Amino acid sequence: MEPTPQTKIIMLLGNPGKRYTMTRHNLGWWVGDILAEKEKTTFRAGWGSFYYAEIELQGQSALLVKPTTYMNLSGRVLTELAERHTVTPLDVVTVADDIAIPLGQIRVRPYGSSGGHNGLTSIIEVLESDQFARVRCGVGPVPTGLDPAEFVLAPFADNELSSAREMAERAASAVKMILTFGVVATANTYNRKPPAPETPPGDQSGA
Repeated sequence: MEPTPQTKIIMLLGNPGKRYTMTRHNLGWWVGDILAEKEKTTFRAGWGSFYYAEIELQGQSALLVKPTTYMNLSGRVLTELAERHTVTPLDVVTVADDIAIPLGQIRVRPYGSSGGHNGLTSIIEVLESDQFARVRCGVGPVPTGLDPAEFVLAPFADNELSSAREMAERAASAVKMILTFGVVATANTYNRKPPAPETPPGDQSGA
């Protein structure tokens, strides 16, 4: 009998409460809701400070996890999950906002620093490692003179919502691909820059 794949922990970073629902910092929760809907499951209260939903894709089981600790203590949930699951850095995939990436773009990485994101910092501290996958959802740039903490805790502007929702859909698809094909293949697919527009035949302007 072939060994059963280890359960993946999809950490969907955000803050609990209605006041944070539409904020940039809650993109992880948006992605979780999309995944739960696509996989026809629902979130329920966990045995700690989190909500969770169970999914399975091509034999790979995963827990979608929404920490309710508030962002700065997100890593604590991994300790609670460890009561019932083996949790190592290779089991964890995080989904979070990123002010260093332009709004609408996502980046998939197999490891890396927190980039100043408090939720990722907390997870790195608990795991004692930064060797876990992450799906970074762009919300930048931060307007000049505005505190980044204030920026990410503010709701998206009306003219940003369409781009943010489309990005969350792509991020959900990226998470699914990580579960079935791995993080490297997913990064190769989702981190590609769009091709430059083709020059019409005979157009030599700027040459």
